Amino acid sequence: MIAAAGSNNAFAINGFTGFSNTQIVSFFFMFLLFNGYVVLEAASLAAFYVTSKPRHGRVRTAAIWHFMASVLFMLAFVSTVWGAPAEKSFIGTTAPPAELGVGTRTIALFIGMGIFAAPGVLCMLIGFILGARQKRELREEALAVA
Repeated sequence: MIAAAGSNNAFAINGFTGFSNTQIVSFFFMFLLFNGYVVLEAASLAAFYVTSKPRHGRVRTAAIWHFMASVLFMLAFVSTVWGAPAEKSFIGTTAPPAELGVGTRTIALFIGMGIFAAPGVLCMLIGFILGARQKRELREEALAVA
């Protein structure tokens, strides 16, 4: 992919004209990271919707964990702003020759993933575990009453 972007043939990807290999890798990394956060956010909101629906006259409190996960995923998404748009690349150095090293902007992205996204995934897991437990309790209570 990088070879096609940097070549001068007719089939070259013109969107990367003028970008170095480091900047192209940064683009694809940010594309994957952004889409990963979108998937996590959609999953947490769907889980919140399903878990917060009242069942047998009661609302399961596990929905709070899914809501917290949604907030953390939004913060993780915002943390991507720390890493990219002011400069074309956050991986490596801007001084020639450009290298695929870890720069300060990359560290900011990894901090965003570690501080916000990882606890968000943990909140999702806790929400699923508590939701299953509460669903079982509600089902057993409904059977005992019937």
